[in-house]
Amino acid sequence: MLPPGYVVTKQKKPGEESEEDELTFEEKIEEERALLKHDELTPVTPETFAAWKVRRAEKKAAELEAKIKESE
Repeated sequence: MLPPGYVVTKQKKPGEESEEDELTFEEKIEEERALLKHDELTPVTPETFAAWKVRRAEKKAAELEAKIKESE
């Protein structure tokens, strides 16, 4: 018995699987990766990662500094 006010929108019959149920998590990820435009992406290497990390730290420090100045 369903709780009051509950509406069943679609019932799946036993043994019935949708296309999404058939794909594994890894297959779904690979499908999403295939949709990315590879020519616009930067390959991640130790050097590019280190440069990104420095830029990110500088950006966060600047944002924190700006918040401090606003609150004064």
